[in-house]
Amino acid sequence: MEEQAVHLIKAEGKERKTGYISIASGKGGVGKTLITVNAGKIISGQGKKVLIVDGDLGLSNVHIMLGITPAKNLYHFFMGEAAIEEIVTPIYDNLDFISSGSGIRELVNLPSLQLRNLILKLQEYAEKSYDWVIFDTPPGIHSDTLSIVSSSHIPVVITTPEPTAIADAYGLIKVLNHYEGVKSFYLLVNKTSNQKEGERVYESIRIVCERFTSAELKYLGSLRYDPRIIKNIINQNPFSEALTRELISALSLLPLNIRTPTPSFWERLLSRLRRS
Repeated sequence: MEEQAVHLIKAEGKERKTGYISIASGKGGVGKTLITVNAGKIISGQGKKVLIVDGDLGLSNVHIMLGITPAKNLYHFFMGEAAIEEIVTPIYDNLDFISSGSGIRELVNLPSLQLRNLILKLQEYAEKSYDWVIFDTPPGIHSDTLSIVSSSHIPVVITTPEPTAIADAYGLIKVLNHYEGVKSFYLLVNKTSNQKEGERVYESIRIVCERFTSAELKYLGSLRYDPRIIKNIINQNPFSEALTRELISALSLLPLNIRTPTPSFWERLLSRLRRS
């Protein structure tokens, strides 16, 4: 059975068409979940099938921001209490959502064969159904964050001009680079007063990355602070025209034309979960 599982992961001649994006931050409160939700809507609006997975385990809040209450989540799937189709919640056309609950953390305690089979089911469903899977990860250097970000094809780091957010964003990049071997990162600066402020934040992080790591930092731009967004979030409608315009510009700099990313996200995630 182990050989069959390996064969399914590396199915001969199978063209992988699903890409994986992780949205991460060094600290909380920088707008990571807001950006995840809006990025999912924008990419799905371009005709791509998108799945958002809330990887902020134990503190899942994508569903709160969207005003939805999933009956079941990844925990129920991992525990055999729900089929994969039962934990998927449609949000808009081409955009679905899975709440993690405490699911991924439970994986490391599962028997090896059971873990591999669950990962295979997730892989099969994702790569059969979606062009892109976007993970909203826990802030900081949590083990779940490191596993998901280091397995993703496109790691996006969110920061703000706040000094502690800048320091923590660099800390996250440094850990991922030194201990997980991640080389390329995309930086997006949120809550800026103007474009130049965002550029200064990027330069400050780029310089220390260049000096003390082998990480390559690519700048996606900045998103201006808009107090009206807070009101939208309170009303569980986390979208605005201004944010959409700026985020479309940022997303245009991502390599969203990936068609055959390798190695598999699921292979790397499985390896890292077992190592943690």
